[in-house]
Amino acid sequence: MLCGFSLLRCTLIVALCFQLGTAGAQTLSGHAGPVSALAATDDALLSGGFDGRVILWGADAQSARRVLRFHDGNVTAVATLPEGRFVTGGQDGRVAVWNRDGQEPAFVTPHGTSPVSALAVAPDGGRIAVGFWDGQLATHTPDLSQTAVTQAHAGRVSGLAYLSTGDLVSVGADLRFTRWDGGLAPQARAGLPDLPNGLARAGDRLAVIFAEGSLRLFSADGVLLPERFLSERPLVAIAANSAIVAAAAVDGAIWMLEADSLRFRAGVAAGGGPVWALALTNDTLFAGGVSGAIRRYATTNGALIDGGLAGAADDFHDGSRGAEVYRACAICHSLQPGDHSRAGPSLHGIFDRAIASVEGYAFSPALRDLDIVWTPRTVAELFTVGPDIYTPGSRMPDQRVADPADRQALVAFLERASR
Repeated sequence: MLCGFSLLRCTLIVALCFQLGTAGAQTLSGHAGPVSALAATDDALLSGGFDGRVILWGADAQSARRVLRFHDGNVTAVATLPEGRFVTGGQDGRVAVWNRDGQEPAFVTPHGTSPVSALAVAPDGGRIAVGFWDGQLATHTPDLSQTAVTQAHAGRVSGLAYLSTGDLVSVGADLRFTRWDGGLAPQARAGLPDLPNGLARAGDRLAVIFAEGSLRLFSADGVLLPERFLSERPLVAIAANSAIVAAAAVDGAIWMLEADSLRFRAGVAAGGGPVWALALTNDTLFAGGVSGAIRRYATTNGALIDGGLAGAADDFHDGSRGAEVYRACAICHSLQPGDHSRAGPSLHGIFDRAIASVEGYAFSPALRDLDIVWTPRTVAELFTVGPDIYTPGSRMPDQRVADPADRQALVAFLERASR
């Protein structure tokens, strides 16, 4: 986790292995790397990956109808439009609108100066909202002619959602909740208690997930409604409809809650690695994460549909507490020299090495501009305050190790295992 790795922006340089899951486990496994974005309708599923590919899955949710490649780097956000069209956003800062059967986008924006961090489509399909890592917010008509743009937040736009009224709500890394009208004039603002990692509309309420592990409901004006603490780990993915709110943590745990009260409905145990994206239909929850597979769960009881796929294997385990804490890191980082095949670079030889200096891995520009040498102290500081503060502008999602003893154990383990 010491690279500029993000569920939104990291590009994997790996070979494509396009196939469905193994026999008896019809998990969707079309991406050559983590799945970073999902959107679902009753007759189709759309996925975007760290491999730069967009896959439109068939109504049976078992076969790929189309595999598309347009964005330079990670596909960071996807959303559906009326009449089978859809929209994608990428690490390259571009937005693309696709027709139902086109192999190339029908409309595109130029390369941006900041990656796309969030997308939302108005209920009538007449507007597309785009949030960026630099805090800008833009709205477009479906042909991508720009209608409005504003500096919405001081930092990443963490989530967007349209209300049934047509107003737009955004949350950002500046701990602000804002409701906007169609011209992006602010209508209401409120402070947030912690760093938001995502936003989804649940009926007439807004569900927000936070880095400290809580899920909170808000009114359209930002008034806090029911809230529920779910995990000691950061919550990193959310999906909702009028009946259900689903949230996932960085350790792979998933909760399905009643949208009105946040009463527990069903859950999925941790252990499969980070879940970076969720999407809901009436009876199915889709979850995509670091394995590159998309798993399907019944919303009635959380049961896995059509089998599953194992997560990444541990590089090393010595039975210590530090090794247990490191398990989350092992999903994205190898300890083997030169092994950059996972989402992040190898951590072999990490100590006494300058940040973003290991050969063979494409680090984000923000990391290359930092003056940090990785030592036991700096690694502990990173996980104390989180990458948004310690390595601002990097691709790494906000992750912290809250317990000082766990941080010390993790550092001690890395000192042993990274040599």
